[in-house]
Amino acid sequence: MLDHVQRMYLEAMDRVHDADILSQSMGDRSNASALIRILAFEVLLKAVILLHGQEPKASHAYANLWKALPGKVQKQLLAVAEDRMSGHTDFSDLPALLTSFQITFEKARYGYEPLEGYSLSEQRELENIWLESGAEPSEALFSHRPNELQCLVEALSEHIGHAL
Repeated sequence: MLDHVQRMYLEAMDRVHDADILSQSMGDRSNASALIRILAFEVLLKAVILLHGQEPKASHAYANLWKALPGKVQKQLLAVAEDRMSGHTDFSDLPALLTSFQITFEKARYGYEPLEGYSLSEQRELENIWLESGAEPSEALFSHRPNELQCLVEALSEHIGHAL
């Protein structure tokens, strides 16, 4: 089992590395780095579940996967994540945060689909209205909350690192 967890950990960390490269690029044109980082988060979360004796479900329902962790582990992970960028993150509604990662992973991979019923000019108009209204993140179709995601990835990877 530890070999499998280690394989998962190494694969996830390779994805984090690649996501870092993409996010630092001045020429990136998509949300690929966020999607790759969310995938790394999922693999790490499932590795921690496995590490604690449970078989993770084949699912992107991150809030449900989180619930599979022992309560003590949840608290430890969250404490580490909250400490990472204190004052720049909000973990007050973890289920909603995890669900936003899920929605981004499931729906943003094909970002054109939610706008399928709109013409390109209607899409631009919707974007302009959103920007003119102050571009509230809560009103965005997708929100991956990069700081919170990074902190959770770091907490999960640290947890696995200590166990290996």
